[in-house]
Amino acid sequence: MKKIILATLAAVTLLSALPARAWIYNDGDLLLVFRQDSYDFEYDLGSVTNFLGKTNGYTTAVNNWDPTLVTGTVGSFTGAKVVFLATGQTNYLSSPEPNTTAYNIDSSEADTLHGILSAVGTSPLYPLAIPSNSPTAYAIDTGGDFAASAYDTIVSDGHSSGIAQLGGNAPFTVEQALPASLDFWQIQVSSVYPNPPPDKLIGVFTVTSSGAITFVAGPRQPKVLKLAHAGNVSTLQFSTTVGNTYAVAFTNKLGGGTSTWPVDANPMTGDGRTDTLYHTNSGTVEFYRVTAQ
Repeated sequence: MKKIILATLAAVTLLSALPARAWIYNDGDLLLVFRQDSYDFEYDLGSVTNFLGKTNGYTTAVNNWDPTLVTGTVGSFTGAKVVFLATGQTNYLSSPEPNTTAYNIDSSEADTLHGILSAVGTSPLYPLAIPSNSPTAYAIDTGGDFAASAYDTIVSDGHSSGIAQLGGNAPFTVEQALPASLDFWQIQVSSVYPNPPPDKLIGVFTVTSSGAITFVAGPRQPKVLKLAHAGNVSTLQFSTTVGNTYAVAFTNKLGGGTSTWPVDANPMTGDGRTDTLYHTNSGTVEFYRVTAQ
C-alpha cells in the first residue's frame, strides 16, 4: 500500500510539472500566424464570423492579441511574415497576390485543406511559451523539441519547404513580409468546369511594420491608371480584383457625397488584372470614379 501511495504521489508530481494546456481553439476560429527567425507565433482571434457579412468599407482595428509575445521572444517584428487562415464548413486563406484565376476546389481537396488548417489550430498542445494574460497564443521554436506542433511543420508536412503555399495545397502565396497587405479569401467548392465561379473576397488585412492590424471589408478600392477621351466617349483603365463588380460613376458638378453620383449601366466583373470601362459623356465636363462591389 505504501508503494502504491508513493507511486501515486510521484505521478501527481510529474503531471503537475507538465506544461499547461491553455490553448483554446475551435474550428471556425481565425488564426493569425507570424513566422520569424526560428519561431512560429500563433494567435486565435476568435470566430471568423466576426469578419464576415460586413458592408464594403467597414473598418476595424484588430487588437485582441498580444504583440509582446513576439517582441519579448525575438525583440521586434523585423523580418516577420504574416498569414491569416481559418477553416470550418468553409476554408479561408490570405494572399498578397492578385487572384487572377478562380481557386475552386472539389470536395476532396476541400477536405485536405480543412485537415491542414485545422491541424494548425489543434496541434500546438504543448507550447514553449504562453503569455500570462492570454490562453490564445503560442510561441513555438520550429527547431526545438515541440517542432511537430509548429505551423511550419504542419503546412509543409515536415519538409520545411513550400511553406508559403501550404506545402503546395494553395495555388498562391498565403503569407507576406511586414508591412503586409493581404486579401482574405473564402475558398469556394465547385464542380463547375472549366469556368468555375470565383472565390469570394471577404476583405483586406493590413499589418504595419510594428504589428498593428486593420481589417477593411469588401474589395480593394480600384486605382484609375489611365483616362482618355475620344469624341464623346471616355475610357478608364483601372485595377481590379477577381470576382468583384465594377462600374463608372460620374457627375458634371463636384460637391456633395460621391454616393449620389449616377452609375453607368454597363458594369463588368474584375479578373484581377488592369481592366477597361467605357462611358458615353453626357456633357462637356464630367468627373469620374470607379465603384467596386
